[in-house]
Amino acid sequence: MRMWKLKILYVIQSLSIISCTNPEFRLDDHASGKLSVFPGQIEVEFVGSDKHWHYSIVNGKLSLQSVKDFPPAHLGMPPYVYFPDEAPKEIPKVQGFEYHGPYSLSPDKALMVLSISSETKGASNPKDFALIDMERKEVLFQRRSNNKYIVEDIAWASDSSIFVVLDETRRRHFGVSGIISYMLGHPVDVCKYYLSIYDRKGDLLVSSEVASGLIGGSGRVSWRDK
Repeated sequence: MRMWKLKILYVIQSLSIISCTNPEFRLDDHASGKLSVFPGQIEVEFVGSDKHWHYSIVNGKLSLQSVKDFPPAHLGMPPYVYFPDEAPKEIPKVQGFEYHGPYSLSPDKALMVLSISSETKGASNPKDFALIDMERKEVLFQRRSNNKYIVEDIAWASDSSIFVVLDETRRRHFGVSGIISYMLGHPVDVCKYYLSIYDRKGDLLVSSEVASGLIGGSGRVSWRDK
């Protein structure tokens, strides 16, 4: 009986992938010009729909580097806080929040961006981030997006002047196959990703959608010299 259930689930998940729109990768029109002036090169990688995509952002343009079939279930994890006591030491407490999720130290070691989630929701997904001055041990900026996003990854430019945050939003796939999959205890999510770039004060410089329509997706971002 269990084997038949697994076979049915496999067919349903395959139909879910087929029935969803193909993933789309693009930058918003307003973002291209702004992205072209930043130093270095942003690399973004995505897993979803049984594929792995690698894109580079060069001179404000999103350029496909490779597509691979049947990738690992997830990308390599960045530095990540799973439990509050795993957070880097000697950093200030953020009232009402706990450190949870990816984090990144600037190359000059002066600033750190740490994901945060609400204390009242336990180990929920990291929904926002705090920018920490590591010398003075104080919070310079705290983003408040009202739980709109999940922080997927963070990366600094090599000159420590700016940093990029890769955010994710998810929705349940409730087509026919999605509903059946949900009833079997294996809900299907469709993911969308956004890139946002901030300066050392936490001021938002540019934000753009970068990917949408990924089934059960995962994403990573890095910043390297051109």
